[in-house]
Amino acid sequence: MNVSSALDCKYIPALASSLLGTPFPIRNFPSRAYTSSSCILICFLRKMSKNEPNNSFSIFESRIVTMVSSVSEEGAKSKPTLARFLKPSAKSINQAVRSPMMLSEAVSHREHPHPEIHFKGWKNPQTKWGDWVESLTGKHAFTWNQACICDALLSSLYEIQPNTPLILRLVEYWSPETNTFVFPWGEATITLEDVMILGGFSVLGEPVNLPLTDDMLAMESKLVELQRGTWKSKSKIVYQQNWIKLFMEELESHELEHVGFLSLWLSRFVFPSLPDSTIGRHVFSIAIHLSRGTRIALAPAVLATLYHNLSLLKKQLVSSRKEYVTVLGLFQLVQQWAFERFPILGPKCPNELKLGEPRAARWLKLNSFASDSLIVSALKSAENFKWHPYAADLKNWCFVSHYKENDQLVVDRSNSTEELRSFGVCLCADELVGLLCVERYMPYRVAKQFGMDQHLPGEFTVMKPSCRENFRFYVPSKYYKPSVSLEYLNWWQKSKLVEGKEILKPERKAQDSYVLCTVKTSNALDKIYMSDSDILMIAKQYCEEESHNRSSTASSENSSKRKISTKEESKEVESNSIAIGQDAESKRRAFLNDLVEDSYFSGCWIQQCDWTY
Repeated sequence: MNVSSALDCKYIPALASSLLGTPFPIRNFPSRAYTSSSCILICFLRKMSKNEPNNSFSIFESRIVTMVSSVSEEGAKSKPTLARFLKPSAKSINQAVRSPMMLSEAVSHREHPHPEIHFKGWKNPQTKWGDWVESLTGKHAFTWNQACICDALLSSLYEIQPNTPLILRLVEYWSPETNTFVFPWGEATITLEDVMILGGFSVLGEPVNLPLTDDMLAMESKLVELQRGTWKSKSKIVYQQNWIKLFMEELESHELEHVGFLSLWLSRFVFPSLPDSTIGRHVFSIAIHLSRGTRIALAPAVLATLYHNLSLLKKQLVSSRKEYVTVLGLFQLVQQWAFERFPILGPKCPNELKLGEPRAARWLKLNSFASDSLIVSALKSAENFKWHPYAADLKNWCFVSHYKENDQLVVDRSNSTEELRSFGVCLCADELVGLLCVERYMPYRVAKQFGMDQHLPGEFTVMKPSCRENFRFYVPSKYYKPSVSLEYLNWWQKSKLVEGKEILKPERKAQDSYVLCTVKTSNALDKIYMSDSDILMIAKQYCEEESHNRSSTASSENSSKRKISTKEESKEVESNSIAIGQDAESKRRAFLNDLVEDSYFSGCWIQQCDWTY
């Protein structure tokens, strides 16, 4: 930002607050306009006079830039405004990371039919599970509240019916590269905020791999011995139904009952594993910590596992020829996320929450009957996506929202409320550590989901450990409508100019041949691969557009933006495109070579063609 330029005075208080880390009262700000450099200097002197140190790291930045409402709106109005972006953000398009490729078409047009999907991590409550929860509530409710697992335990009591077609359509847009859904109108993803609110899992606390003390190790050994004594077959596994029966009928009030209860809950509803419906030792250490009231950050581990399994499922849908595919992970969270974010695809009348019920109760035994065509069309339109569902008031929902009527600048996270500390974690780029995987978390790519403005994404970086305890962040007003920067709009449109062709060399098929083209978009050069079918499609579209332009604007010599200046050249292009359809290799190459020098080709300036196969 050029600090010497004159700015509208209404921007200065918010900008000064962001730069200096303390609220700048608007009532004390003079009505007349100042230059930005003068205002910042005044704020700085006031700050220094109070001797208030400000050494905390900021995870957002404030800039006055040109903003537009959406990447999907043609001719969207743009205007300079004060915007707040999550870090890391790039300063220019050239510094921005490459946009993830959208491969939904590769899944939709696969040669083999979709396999049958078995969601092994999608578990509904067993017959006696509710009774066991109720019997232990009086004894251990205080401990559960201390460990912050009450909402997660309550959520396990609600049956969520799977909608497999909806999930498969969502997975088509999943990008393992960025752990986001890459829709035609932008990126979105399941965030830590979603897992915290929909699943009831905490984002604060100790990591899931927290080691056990000596006395805890002794308890773990007893639990292992009890598990061995429950084996009913040579397979040496304990099924969850037998585990419930053991504690409720034979070992009621046993010293290990609470740990056994938490072990089943973790094995079934949090970190499911194979073999299916068994008690896994991988959760024993976590169960022991929780039974002591230790708060464990379950949300990052749950989300890491979910990201990992979304990527596995995407890979299977693209390439697998199996009749059925098994995936773990809490895919019921994916469906709840879809219902919250795409209301048009959810049940028409969600359940009204009763006082104290978790948000999952809205979908108890409900499902959507949206047709496949509706799902496909809904996912392609940004108008159907709800960026900020948790900012809206919901009757009887007891969650203390971090979104207030006025925006908030959190300077000292360590002294803020639990809700604000949790929200701060949701905004930080990080590596999520699961039980068996590590996944990247990039909230700055989907800043609008947190009510913040979206800018060019920078290179993924993790916050330094020294900054984690105290950093500055911004909480937008619940009424704020976020936008995207003009630079982001240009970056997105550039990356989607030739859809999906910014990818690296594709896997070659025997019946296809490819051409490597150097394409100029704006002032940058990109290399893309085009197959025969791509060239035929673009050439056909090109000729159709040329024909339409000639017929509709014959009276205006400057109406066409193409750089083919004469009708003879235009007819030559059209005849060459027909030759491509006749599968004539030499004419196909001649067609492209004719367009090399100063020619407009489906939105791109082609400068050079290198034939590679």
